[in-house]
Amino acid sequence: MKKTHSIIAACAGLVIALTGGLVVGNWRTAEATSKQPQFARPNSLSYARPAADDLTRYGVLGDNKTLAKISTDLAACRAALKAAGVSFNLVPAKSQGACGYGEALEVKASLASFTPNPGAPDELPMTCDLAARLHMWERHIVIPAAEKYLGSPVVDIKAFGTFQCRTVAGVDRLSEHSFAKAADIAGFVLADGREISVLEDYYGKGAKGDFLREIRQRACDLFDVTLGPDYNEDHANHFHLDVGGQHACR
Repeated sequence: MKKTHSIIAACAGLVIALTGGLVVGNWRTAEATSKQPQFARPNSLSYARPAADDLTRYGVLGDNKTLAKISTDLAACRAALKAAGVSFNLVPAKSQGACGYGEALEVKASLASFTPNPGAPDELPMTCDLAARLHMWERHIVIPAAEKYLGSPVVDIKAFGTFQCRTVAGVDRLSEHSFAKAADIAGFVLADGREISVLEDYYGKGAKGDFLREIRQRACDLFDVTLGPDYNEDHANHFHLDVGGQHACR
């Protein structure tokens, strides 16, 4: 019996010792932890979230809700352009027979200049929707592709025109140019001075041709209608980009 009591007492002492050790050990761990740098959990509300119609977001290219919003909400479209750093002037409404527009603007400054090609009209009025999509194309597609293939960013985009009261070639339907909803892009100028022409370089086997073919193909995901040299001879010297609501990529 004494032997049994001795064993029980020894076990109890061992438990007490172990328990005491764990308490001391835990206290030391807590003390050591308390001396480490303290990092507060990030508060998600403290971070500014990008606006849904932020044109500088790469993801805006595939965001149908944003594209629809800038197409239907004029105030939101203009605000999005300003927030993206695009400078523009508003253009008075114009009526020319069945043609014209109720609102339009002219882009004065963006990441690249948007200027008339030699021989083209001096003015390039366009709807806000078209201006916004041209900016997204320029920012997320054209400039990165130029740096990728040609090692220099685009600084100037040359256009044959935007507004022109005329029908689509071969049919009686008015062109989207008749409502300032289309732009014909003729070429580009790089920061290093090189020029890229749709007419001269589109079918080239070098970097210029690769650049032009990529930006035309990717424009199809952004504009309602994208037409280029592959479509027909009438488009041999330019890309037709419009926001008229029809859908074509040729």
